[in-house]
Amino acid sequence: MAKKKTGKVMQMLSPENYIRTKARALPIHECLVNPEWKEGGFANIIIARSHTNGNITLCIYLIDLYCLGVKDSHYMFNISRGEYLDIISSSQLIEPIPISYSLAHNIIYAGLEYAEEFGFKPHKDFTSITRFMLEEDTEDIELIDIECGRDGKPFYVSGPFDDELKINAVIKQLEKTAGVGNFDYTISDSDDELDQEEEDEEDEFKDNTFEEKKKLFLDIECQKGPLKDGEGLRFIKVGNSIFEDIMDTELFDKYFAEFNDDFDIEVTDEEISDEVLGILPGSAIINDETRNFFLKIYNEIGEDTHSARKLLGKFKKQAPDIPASSFLELVILQKEDSSMYTAKVREYANKFPDYSLIRTLLLRELVSSSLTPAKYLDQAYSLHSLFQGRTELHPMEMIHYALFNLAALTQLEDPSRLEAFICACEKLELQDEDLDIFDSLFQFAKIHLIHNYLTR
Repeated sequence: MAKKKTGKVMQMLSPENYIRTKARALPIHECLVNPEWKEGGFANIIIARSHTNGNITLCIYLIDLYCLGVKDSHYMFNISRGEYLDIISSSQLIEPIPISYSLAHNIIYAGLEYAEEFGFKPHKDFTSITRFMLEEDTEDIELIDIECGRDGKPFYVSGPFDDELKINAVIKQLEKTAGVGNFDYTISDSDDELDQEEEDEEDEFKDNTFEEKKKLFLDIECQKGPLKDGEGLRFIKVGNSIFEDIMDTELFDKYFAEFNDDFDIEVTDEEISDEVLGILPGSAIINDETRNFFLKIYNEIGEDTHSARKLLGKFKKQAPDIPASSFLELVILQKEDSSMYTAKVREYANKFPDYSLIRTLLLRELVSSSLTPAKYLDQAYSLHSLFQGRTELHPMEMIHYALFNLAALTQLEDPSRLEAFICACEKLELQDEDLDIFDSLFQFAKIHLIHNYLTR
């Protein structure tokens, strides 16, 4: 019998993984920057590398040399030369000038390191993807002195999309790290028209008394059947107006600073680490395929729990008796609203007491039945207490930690604390689809709190 021919099966990489693993091997096509980068303190840099087929992969970096470092970054993968030229001609770089790779590298890393001195992290896509377009930052790269800051100190220039919350957060961070009086800032007013539209929208109920807003809120809430067109949005708006009335801004500032400190950890989806799987680093050899399979099952749960169960059976054969398998089972039971969930989460929490993902699920259960939910918001249940010794988290871990916090906050009648938490979550570097889920949960928590406040 003739032997079957064997051959390698090529694994097609996603654009993100291609950039992470192979981009540095591509030759540099060109590097560009806006001509006024030195004088203006902001560098828009394009680094383009060419493929053997003649196509281009490029990464774009917006560098704030005055203060914030890598403010934005994104990529375009394997595009034609024609598309590349169209992008250059339509970009915000006015007549971009070519520069050496060494200069581009030094500008990016100078901004990055300067910002890190004051506690500012680079854009999430830089951390997870576009930094791999750059050569490793070693002594092999020619060192070029790049001036950062202005007049020897940080200078924060607010962007057109920086709201008051963002501006205040940056200023407070500079007060904490640079010291009061050791930095300058200027607030842009280039978006006055948009600000006025937002202000008009926010002030829709400004002429209503609190009692009028209360009556409107409760009248809409008690309606039977589906709300009429526009009533749902009106309900949310009057609820937000009431929420503003009952919130204490001083307490908000206090809690916002506390949540910001608690969330001060890098969030990256670069890999599924041993800690995410619940195994001691280096204690078990689990290959990348199995790690990615874990993430695939987790994502599948949101789409089809029956399919996810089948995949989980295969996962347990690949990685038997690790905490991650029990976590996936719990998420499936939770999604199915199974009567077994409460008993199982306690069982697995006892079996794997140090596995943070299951602990967050258990804490959500405990909060829901607690008469004193505020105790779960103290230091004993902080992020760094639950994820001890960690310097970075996977977005999945951050999401489940945030959901535990939200469960506790929903039980409290503390609008200042809830709003501070919501605003702190908006700064987390999560995917848009995760933030969309949080938005609906946040709105539910607000409505629940307002209802309890008005009917107590």
